[in-house]
Amino acid sequence: MIREKRFFVRDQDFKSKRIVLSSEESHHLKNVLRGKKGDPVILFNGEGEEFTGQVASLGPGNAVIAIEKKRRERIRGAISIVLVQALPKKKKMDFVIAKACELGVEEVMPLETDRTECKLGQAQLKRVSERWERIAVQSCKQSCLDWVPLIHPPATFKEMIHRVKGFEAVLIPHPDEAMPKFSEVIAEVKARVGKTSKPAMPRKIAVVIGPEGGFSDREIALANEHGLNFVYLGDLVLRTETASIVAVSLVKYAFNLC
Repeated sequence: MIREKRFFVRDQDFKSKRIVLSSEESHHLKNVLRGKKGDPVILFNGEGEEFTGQVASLGPGNAVIAIEKKRRERIRGAISIVLVQALPKKKKMDFVIAKACELGVEEVMPLETDRTECKLGQAQLKRVSERWERIAVQSCKQSCLDWVPLIHPPATFKEMIHRVKGFEAVLIPHPDEAMPKFSEVIAEVKARVGKTSKPAMPRKIAVVIGPEGGFSDREIALANEHGLNFVYLGDLVLRTETASIVAVSLVKYAFNLC
């Protein structure tokens, strides 16, 4: 089976019937995939729409695609998963974003906690944010996803609490076996969602993954004060980047999203 050539196109009018790929996507088409004039391609705009087209021309700096038709338009589901991930050390966040995108997470919110060792300055944040955006796009291309997740700027724990206000549920895995089981809490959330009429906007469920050292007593008290749900995932001690994959997968399974 021949793998489709998929390219991300941002902020262009597909009614024009001619789309100019970015320099990065043009390079990928021309020099990595060895594309040629007339080759069939798939374009997606990161907002649910996907189009078929053909390579019209390959210039030295950019490629032009002739649009044929809209192939599909995917509507967001009733449940939207938001991953809130405490910033891990080194480039583990790259891995988390890639896997979260592959799993269909719609938003990723990096989190600076009391025990976060990775603190981003303004200059570094711009560079890192651009890299995270590229990773998200590449993951969507690979996984045939038409929605590119929103990557938020890093938030403090207090800022995160304000951002998730109004969410259907906010789940924080915790190693204390005295906490309610994840399966029980998510079953309650599912039952509550099932009893209400379908909303115009997707219901958001946040999964909040802490740092390697866990959340501080101050953060735990703040979360309890605002009614966030601490849940027990089991007796295995998971790395922060593993916990995010497990928790997101469990939410998807609970709501029949996989």
